[in-house]
Amino acid sequence: MRKMRKLTAMLLAGIMSLSVLAGCGGKDAGSPDASASSTGTDTGTENGLTYNGQDVSEPVELVMYYIGDKTEDEDLILTEINKILKEKINAILVLKNMSLSDYSTKYALTIAGGENFDLIYTSTWAYYQSEANKGAFAEVTEQVLNDYMPLHKENQADASWGQAKIGGKVYFVPCNMANVSANAILIRGDLREKYGLDRLQTEDDLENYYAAVTNDPESGVAFAYDASQNNDTSKAILLYAKNDWVRMEGALVNYISYKYTDDFSADDLFWMYGTQEYMDYAKKMKEWADKGFWSKSAIANSTDVKEAFINGTSASYTQNLGSVGAAASDIEQNHPEWKPEVYDLFPDAHRFFAAYTGDGVAVLANSQNQARAFMALDLMKFDPDLYYLIRHGIKGTHYDVTEDGMWTPGPDMNKNAYGNGFSWGFKNSMYDMTREGTFKDQYEIGEVWKAKAIEGPTTAFSFDDSNVKNELANLQSVYTQYAPLLDLGLVDDVEKTLADFNKQAEAAGLQKILDEAKAQVAAFLENSK
Repeated sequence: MRKMRKLTAMLLAGIMSLSVLAGCGGKDAGSPDASASSTGTDTGTENGLTYNGQDVSEPVELVMYYIGDKTEDEDLILTEINKILKEKINAILVLKNMSLSDYSTKYALTIAGGENFDLIYTSTWAYYQSEANKGAFAEVTEQVLNDYMPLHKENQADASWGQAKIGGKVYFVPCNMANVSANAILIRGDLREKYGLDRLQTEDDLENYYAAVTNDPESGVAFAYDASQNNDTSKAILLYAKNDWVRMEGALVNYISYKYTDDFSADDLFWMYGTQEYMDYAKKMKEWADKGFWSKSAIANSTDVKEAFINGTSASYTQNLGSVGAAASDIEQNHPEWKPEVYDLFPDAHRFFAAYTGDGVAVLANSQNQARAFMALDLMKFDPDLYYLIRHGIKGTHYDVTEDGMWTPGPDMNKNAYGNGFSWGFKNSMYDMTREGTFKDQYEIGEVWKAKAIEGPTTAFSFDDSNVKNELANLQSVYTQYAPLLDLGLVDDVEKTLADFNKQAEAAGLQKILDEAKAQVAAFLENSK
């Protein structure tokens, strides 16, 4: 069934038509309609090349920024992508990137700097809310879908558009995949066995592993966990999952949470740094920092935590399950002697489907090529040939496909890893394939999570920060000053530093932000009944 559905979609995506799709399409992600892809490029009109009836005879160059590191074979793959884009919409794509280690300082400056570019990765964690409210992104209207994005109009999940709304309008194109959103931890089983430790089950087990690695000068690694600039990915496990907390997304993501209950209400929202749970977490992180589990200069470390683990300088890696599983599979292939192991340390925590808005791409409001940029997005997500180039690379080189529709690593996959940063904004469950030999721990944990996952009460909520823009800007400055250091335990006195943090947060306008969040969530819940 999987093979037949993909074959049908691939055939239909290439059928040419002059008609503009009527009505408001859309469906659940992963359920393509056979008629949805009956659109494309027409080279036979008297006006020259068209896409969905729109003239594309004038060649254009589209510049896109993404978050992540450039792969070794990016240029090779981009050449193949551009062959298709040139043929179908007479466009050439130019890629630029911001690394994960510095995007937080470069993102807003890049948009505000006056550089001419057309597309940029954005999401709930990458400034969608704040930049959209500044007017940085072009609106995705029904007319845009009708004229330039017929494949999205027919195939994109309805829920994704609702989740992307700010003040009733959509300013970016979300991905078309909603996975379970949770983090896991990857460690080296060879080191665990060396120290005579059992497989990890608890936070204490992780601490014992970290201590053993740190106290072993012959471990071959620099740190138990080579933290880089913050501790966000570990905090998702050791604070949120441990306490069954749910983070609000968008502009509230770093500040406001709630503990999941069946009868959740807006009054359950809280400032996470004012809780005893956070105090306990910060004290534990200081204990670990003082024991040398990570560098005293971790706040300035620009080495990606994944690269540190793969390169053998770190004994652990925390990130979403897909990322740690992919890293484990790579280690299993390149360093099987490390015996990689993936763990969920809090299996009783609730698990939630991620919002579609966790990844996506926006067209810049000042782009001179908006129409063509939207067309490119339409194709890069829903044209199978383009999708597989973007997500995997070149077939036979970076990946291959088995007879039962699973993908396998190609001989040069190390030069263009699956799911690299460029591809994040184009995730699409319609075409996504399961990796053959998916890492055992990842598969087993994933199956458990999928079986228990639910849609959280605020998954589709989008916070409008227009009433508290100044307060959020002030709070972000305070947060940047205090939170990373507290999260990494790199302070002399946790209680005093946290007290100062909370005092400064209140002065920045925390209460107004919290009150506004509660009011908007209350209205959202009422309207959702």
